[in-house]
Amino acid sequence: MNLREQLKNITLILVIVYAATTALLSIVILLGIEYNIELDHFTQDPATITNSPFYIGFFSNVGIMLWCASAVICIFGWRIIPKAEQTKNVRSFLLASSLLSFLLLFDDLFMMHEEVYPVYFSIPENAVYLFYLNLALIYAVVFRDIILKSEYLLLVLAALLIGVSTVIDTMPMPIPEDSFLEDTFKLFGIVSWFLFFTRYCFTELKKVI
Repeated sequence: MNLREQLKNITLILVIVYAATTALLSIVILLGIEYNIELDHFTQDPATITNSPFYIGFFSNVGIMLWCASAVICIFGWRIIPKAEQTKNVRSFLLASSLLSFLLLFDDLFMMHEEVYPVYFSIPENAVYLFYLNLALIYAVVFRDIILKSEYLLLVLAALLIGVSTVIDTMPMPIPEDSFLEDTFKLFGIVSWFLFFTRYCFTELKKVI
């Protein structure tokens, strides 16, 4: 592909993406100035800023990568599966699953239910958990037919393991390493979530490719 064709193909998307990135950077700069926050605190790795070892938050980072992978796999499946009446429900399920995975990704990555909502928006952590629970129930009811035709055991395991992690997080445990136990259950839940959507997408793609 010659240079002219490349410029024709990428100019518009490049302008949009760079404009969005510039807007995000502008917001960060304004927040830094307004609240007297050093700008490198927004850009550098947390371990670098805190002078912590590289392995700090290792499993948390793995979980975040798996959330992201799940979201991307679902959005990829939604995009590549042809639009047709017989694939309408599958595509809707994948799109909703991608959005739900992105929501959980951002919550985990930016500590939304632990710090952002309670501290900055005065929304109790339990209220956030209740919202997520209702959202999960709506998701399960709306897509129950699709789920029941899949390898839903993996999705059930994901929900149970993440649920146990949430219970451990909200209730005081009589052991000193309760946070490790909580994060262990959560990691297994995220792994199960990732496995379910990876296998589901591969299965559905085989039907149309």
